[in-house]
Amino acid sequence: MSLRIATAGLDLMAEALHAQGAEVVAVDWRPPAGGDPDAVRLLTAAWADDRIEAGNREAVARLQAARPMLVGAGRAGDLIPGLEGRLVLHAGPPVEWERMSGPQRRAARAAVVMEGWAGDLEAADAALAAGTVALAPCHSLGAAGAMTGIISPSVAVWVVRDEERAVTAWSPFCDGPGEAFWLGVDSPESIRRQRVMAEMIAPGFDAALRARGPVDVLALCAQALAMGDDCHMRHQAATMLLVREVLPAMAEHAPEAVLPTAQMTAGNGHFALTLTIAACRAALQGIVGIPGCSLVAFISRNGTDAAVKIAGLPDRWFTAPAPLVGDPLYRPGFSDADAAGDIGDSALVECAGLGAAASACSPSVAAFLGGSLQDAIDRTDLMASIAPARSERFGIPVLDGLGTPLGVDARLCVELGRTPLINTGILHRTDGGQIGAGVAQAPLEPVRDALAALVGALGDT
Repeated sequence: MSLRIATAGLDLMAEALHAQGAEVVAVDWRPPAGGDPDAVRLLTAAWADDRIEAGNREAVARLQAARPMLVGAGRAGDLIPGLEGRLVLHAGPPVEWERMSGPQRRAARAAVVMEGWAGDLEAADAALAAGTVALAPCHSLGAAGAMTGIISPSVAVWVVRDEERAVTAWSPFCDGPGEAFWLGVDSPESIRRQRVMAEMIAPGFDAALRARGPVDVLALCAQALAMGDDCHMRHQAATMLLVREVLPAMAEHAPEAVLPTAQMTAGNGHFALTLTIAACRAALQGIVGIPGCSLVAFISRNGTDAAVKIAGLPDRWFTAPAPLVGDPLYRPGFSDADAAGDIGDSALVECAGLGAAASACSPSVAAFLGGSLQDAIDRTDLMASIAPARSERFGIPVLDGLGTPLGVDARLCVELGRTPLINTGILHRTDGGQIGAGVAQAPLEPVRDALAALVGALGDT
């Protein structure tokens, strides 16, 4: 009988035994949470509580069943309940004007000028600093935005509704590359784009949707994944599919919107990004409030702070400083010294089976970041290690249709010391504008704090 030796977490021992001709089975094992005693106690309590497992099963079932539909578009002030008076919404958790990141401040003051609440950018700065124009997170009103995420009453927004859970979500139209609010640019051109979208493009979409009926957004995303999108950093296919769905009805019922829509989408491969964000927010809102659920519902960053909310604690955000984006690919002349911290509400798509979870669907994103198809598959595998399930809706063509990892379990994050990857752009810290792209990673500290708070709350009941 030949001797087979198993090693656990000892690469050097496995290599030495293999060199001596022994048959070795190497088990990739490491102590949970790096062996930290407090974290091990937390995990012991979390894994032993059947209420958490039951809550997570219910959450996965709801995410699989969610069917967020694009039902309308128009001015945010007409569509988002609570967006009243002089109020500007922003991505990320709550942040005071004095602490707000440079690109988000620029976009906010541009919105103030666009609304006519100030005559110029300097006066807008003063109004925001004095509080005569208020600030609030997009999430506070059921919305979510990419990068700076700025929404004021005159900004065009998508309206997405999930009838399964009777949830509605909103997200601002994506105004493209270059001079754009979402990228933190406060130029006259950025304001002009907003007006074109609100006065011409959004009404055209709304008229078309009224005529043809709603669009199943996640079904559209599933098609886009098969065409090479990851539905976060790459949205070219999703944008083309969206236009194909809506253009005939728009041409018939709002022909004046066709040309500006064509002009906007022709140079804006991310146009469908914010529609995906609204759809994922609606789906994820459907799990918020499930008792005991340890799935991460939202990851939200504003360039200053990064925050997470887990489904079982619906009224609490847990925060840490926003990190720089990792694995950066900068445009010539830029470096980490120029970069703003991680920013945007868009990381919620990673919690819904898209973005980094779907990296293996988009080799072009990996190539853009200087990697290979195997690197893309590795990113999807990392997301799978912290996911409780595989999507029944989103398949990965190069993996024989295997579903993308669905959901993010805070227990697995703490146990493995891993958090979701986030395929995202990088903005200039003072001047705004996109200077690169990379793969961010959510901080572990707020995930651990959220799990501890959930276990504590369950212990009190």
